[in-house]
Amino acid sequence: MSAARVAILADSTLDGDSRAHRVAAAAAGAGYEVTLIGRAHPGSRADPGPAPPGVRVLRVPVAATLHRHRRRRPRPGVRWPLAYRSEETYDHRNARLTAQAALIATRTAELGVVHRPLPLQAAARTGHAGAHLVQAVRRAWTAARSAQFRAAVRGRAEPGGPVDDAVTTLTALLLGKNAWRRLDPLLLDLETAYGPVLDELRPHLVHALGHGTLGVAVRAAYRSEGAGHRIEVVWDAFTRRSASRRLAAAQNAHERAYASLADGVVTVADSYAEQLRKRHALPATPVVALNAPPYEPRPRREPGVREACRLAPDIPLLVHSGSVAPSRGLLTVIEALPQLYDLHAAFVVPDPAHPDVLALTARAAQLGVARRLHVLPYVPPAAIPAFLSSADIGVLPVHPLPDRQLALPTRYFEYAHARLPVVVSDIRAMSAATLELGIGEVFRARSTPDFVRAVGAVLTNPRRYRKAYDRPDTLRQWSWQTQSVPLLDLYGRLLGPSLNRG
Repeated sequence: MSAARVAILADSTLDGDSRAHRVAAAAAGAGYEVTLIGRAHPGSRADPGPAPPGVRVLRVPVAATLHRHRRRRPRPGVRWPLAYRSEETYDHRNARLTAQAALIATRTAELGVVHRPLPLQAAARTGHAGAHLVQAVRRAWTAARSAQFRAAVRGRAEPGGPVDDAVTTLTALLLGKNAWRRLDPLLLDLETAYGPVLDELRPHLVHALGHGTLGVAVRAAYRSEGAGHRIEVVWDAFTRRSASRRLAAAQNAHERAYASLADGVVTVADSYAEQLRKRHALPATPVVALNAPPYEPRPRREPGVREACRLAPDIPLLVHSGSVAPSRGLLTVIEALPQLYDLHAAFVVPDPAHPDVLALTARAAQLGVARRLHVLPYVPPAAIPAFLSSADIGVLPVHPLPDRQLALPTRYFEYAHARLPVVVSDIRAMSAATLELGIGEVFRARSTPDFVRAVGAVLTNPRRYRKAYDRPDTLRQWSWQTQSVPLLDLYGRLLGPSLNRG
């Protein structure tokens, strides 16, 4: 009897995707033959990269051709009537203008250094003045059309406003569950990238992480069953978070089209599991598996964030691990540093060169605290708690968006396993857990003075908050060893302990 083949499918490059790595490691530890599939880094070929023990990793190039088409040809319409109709035309016209400017500059120099009889020189300068005038008109016309093109591209990249919202609503009404095809073409790009990989692998189970890969998994299961090979589909549903109304409508339609077709559903919070059951009329409440790190009774002591910042043990250090989008609230941390004197802040981020990171470092420079802000790259998911443990405080200053009220975020569990006191904004799930366990302080989101108060309280008596971790029950419950049990039980119900399906 051969082990069942399990494919873990993620719409990410897998770097820092702790959920993907933990699910893959748990499945491999249970004896399944596991392939972890994610995106290749932009501009690179497929690369196996690092993998959890016993897991094969595939990084698949996702061209995003359909997704980028909206930006390359943004359909200017009535809002931007002068905009160029395509990115190619925009690039061509601006390049031609630059080349013409170089020719005119050369001609200007030539008229100043090449001797001609006076009548010819006068005629040449007159003609050259006309060329300058034509160039000025072309420059103004090209600038106007270019500005409208860029505005149209921004409108496509960041949809919003009454016109786009009206189009989104009409599309959702007319196309129903199929509206995702028009509203978010990236979901079709994922199909063209991942679909052939699943067809070749012929897994017995596909674990689809997030809504973006759900449709890919279900369609692969249909094709496979048509060829006589059954695939079970497990959908790992994260709390809903969309950047715009258009993407939210696309996600809603995509989930309505495929959620009920999954053979099993797993999610990250009890409250969200109940929402999913009601929203999609699921036959059973989804399995809950918190995305928590593995429990280690004695945390590893090794060079970590403090050493990466080159700070002595007596220098106070707070750390934030994760993305730095504006809604993460890290501007509050920057604004607080001038009032916290010797405190240093470390941001462990997926991309230190991201524009949001550069905006934060620029603000720190304006406030004169740039030397106390340290930006560090991600470390492998398995190493995160040990890496963070040399800091004094873990912070989560996120803004109170609806999706964040339902579940404790992954970084919260990682701070806990690093035995760090925490300072968190007044998000319902986080604040309740923090106050109940006594592991940190809560502050009003977006309030710099209240953040300063909370950090000061923790730094004044850090041992008070660390003592809460002396009780191991919470960390054992918040551990992947515990949380992966119901997930593997679900796998077992769908696949059985072993099989030989070919």
